Amino acid sequence: DSVTVAVDAVVYYRILNPTVSIANVENAQDSTHLLAQTSLRNVLGTRLLSELLCDRGSVSNLMRECLDDATDCWGIKVERV
Repeated sequence: DSVTVAVDAVVYYRILNPTVSIANVENAQDSTHLLAQTSLRNVLGTRLLSELLCDRGSVSNLMRECLDDATDCWGIKVERV
C-alpha cells in the first residue's frame, strides 16, 4: 500500500544453551534485537495494511518462526512475538 506505519513489538526468548550462545554470537541480546527489527520490516513489507490490521496473529507467528529458525544456531529459543 506504500503507507508508513508505526509498529511496536515484543520478543520473548530464552537462551537454551549458554555455551553455544557465547561461542556463536558476540552479543545475543543486541543481535536478537537487530534480527527482530529486520524480520519485522521484511514481514510487514510483504503485506497490505488491511492484512496487518485484520490478521496480527499470522504476522506474529511468521515472525516467531523466522526468528526462531535464525537464532537456533545461537542457542536461543524464541517463545513469543
